[in-house]
Amino acid sequence: METFLLVLVIVEAVIIAGQTFWTVKTAMTRKKIMEKADAIVKGRLDIEDIRLNGMARGDGVVANAVNAIKTNLMTFVEATKVNVVTLADAITVLSKGAENNRTGNEQIAQGATSASMKSAEQLRLVKDNLDIIAANNAEMKEIENEMGEIRTILNSSVDNSKSGLNHLEGYERAIEAMSDDLNNINRILSKFNQDIKRIEEVGDLIIGISGRLRLLALNASVETARAGEAGKGFAVVANEVNGISIKTKEGMESINQIVKEIMQSSQQVNDSILHCEETYDQSKETFAIVNASFRSINDKSMEIQGKMNSIAGKFDMMTKYTGESKEKAEGLYNASQVISENMSEIASVSQEVAAESSTLSENTDALAGMLEGIEHLIGQFHTAIVPTKKRSNKTVKLLSVSMLDNDFWYGVRRGALYAKKELEGANAILDYIPLLPEMDSEKECSEAIERAIRENYDGVIYPGFLSGIEDVLKKAESHGLKLMTYNCDCSPKIKRVACLKPDPTEPGRILARAVERALDRKGRVALIIGNLSIGSNSERREAFLDYLRQNTRLEVISEISVGDDAESVYQKTLEFLKKEPGVDAMMITTGNPVAAAKAIEDANRAGKVKLYTFDSNEEIFRYIKKGIIGITVVQDAFGQGHDPAIWLYNHIVENTPAPKEFIPCRLSTVDKTNVENLINA
Repeated sequence: METFLLVLVIVEAVIIAGQTFWTVKTAMTRKKIMEKADAIVKGRLDIEDIRLNGMARGDGVVANAVNAIKTNLMTFVEATKVNVVTLADAITVLSKGAENNRTGNEQIAQGATSASMKSAEQLRLVKDNLDIIAANNAEMKEIENEMGEIRTILNSSVDNSKSGLNHLEGYERAIEAMSDDLNNINRILSKFNQDIKRIEEVGDLIIGISGRLRLLALNASVETARAGEAGKGFAVVANEVNGISIKTKEGMESINQIVKEIMQSSQQVNDSILHCEETYDQSKETFAIVNASFRSINDKSMEIQGKMNSIAGKFDMMTKYTGESKEKAEGLYNASQVISENMSEIASVSQEVAAESSTLSENTDALAGMLEGIEHLIGQFHTAIVPTKKRSNKTVKLLSVSMLDNDFWYGVRRGALYAKKELEGANAILDYIPLLPEMDSEKECSEAIERAIRENYDGVIYPGFLSGIEDVLKKAESHGLKLMTYNCDCSPKIKRVACLKPDPTEPGRILARAVERALDRKGRVALIIGNLSIGSNSERREAFLDYLRQNTRLEVISEISVGDDAESVYQKTLEFLKKEPGVDAMMITTGNPVAAAKAIEDANRAGKVKLYTFDSNEEIFRYIKKGIIGITVVQDAFGQGHDPAIWLYNHIVENTPAPKEFIPCRLSTVDKTNVENLINA
């Protein structure tokens, strides 16, 4: 019995102790929630989220609501700060525009009155020009008719020239034939003269024979006389022979005389033919000249004909354009009438608009006052480091450099631009340089720092992973420029005054705890690892793996090495998922988490594999709602762009002491429990 009572007492004591512990824990949890809520009421938004581990359901709902309110207020304030920059610039432009608009409209009113007078003068000139065009058009029609007649005459002349040329060519062929005939006659006469000479030679031979016959007859007579009576008969023969010889000689002499006369006539004919040939040769040369002249005339006539046809074509176009010009001049005349009628109306309207511009200027002043109220309102919330009230005697010049290749860096840019506006009224200049994806980041950053050295800047702010710029950083340090890193730290060889970054191990531990809860301390995990020479990638990886090794039975089955571009992340993640069906969760250390989430979706592993990542944007939130991304760690991109510039300004102006380690960047998380309650700037 005593033992039983003792057990009851012990059980009761344990229950009371448990209730007491739970009551104390609940009280402490609620106190923590109230402290966070009170900080938010006081405008302290630069606080960490309330951890929800181990809370009762009701307290967890309240804590989650407080976290969402704080995050939404932070997002709203930071978005408003960005809008303040835009609105301030717009008000400046609008104010200048209103004044310019008023002045311009007054000038327009004056100009419109003057233009109305000029328009009337223009109308008169257009009318005169229209009359000139009409007269010119009539003259061109007459010229066109005369051009037609010239073209007809020229065409006829070309035809006649061609016909004459054809006749000359026929005559040339006839002359050539006559030349051939004369040559033939000349050859015949030459042969005839040769035959006549042969007749003369025969005649001479016959005369010679006749002379010899006479001599023979004389000898016969002598011999007959000697013979006496016996030779009488031979004497008769000798007489006859002598008589024949004399007649033959006389006849042949007559023939020779006729032959000589024929030869003389033939020579005259031959001389005449030679003279005809000489005359023909001279005529042939003259004819060649005439023929060449005719051909030249024909060629020139055809050339003139071509040019006349071209002129006629151009003249036709001139006539056409003249007609179009007349139509346009008539249109211009009508338009000038309308312009003349409207210019006086424009003048009166411009005067009214000038008056309204004064009202616009008043409204712009009211808008500027409203902007001051907004700035005062957001000034009540402490979301970031604020500029010191102390002012430097000289203008502080700072250079801030950031990447600009994903949503995180656009948040950094917004923070830097708001810091730029805050410092405008503090005798300071912040020169912000974005490094676009297509740029050689280290080369562009080095050139910007070189310029800052030449122009005597006071400080340079840059992402700590740009380790390839060490030489120019050392040069800047030797010239007295203050160096500050953010996002992560670069080489320890560079002496920087401070570094603003997230806790290098906490983001990895946060994701490891989230994977542990989701898989109930057991399962298969893969890591998507970016360039390990970048500090954030190696730090996240080490913290994640250390937590898993010490606290869970989770198995890391693979580490997938990827590049810094979305395509590399997508392709390598997709390839891994196709080869490894047993993976339960994946953690990515680098940027482009949306590419990894898309690979999970395209591999049909949604609901089976969850991704644990960093950064925030609408796409990441959408994948959280789909259940593909389990949780994301948000690293206050706005603060990483804003706070380093303001801290470095304060350090330069009032010698703010440098932190021992680093300036911590605020962290928060987004998962299915709070994603619906968040707004995204």
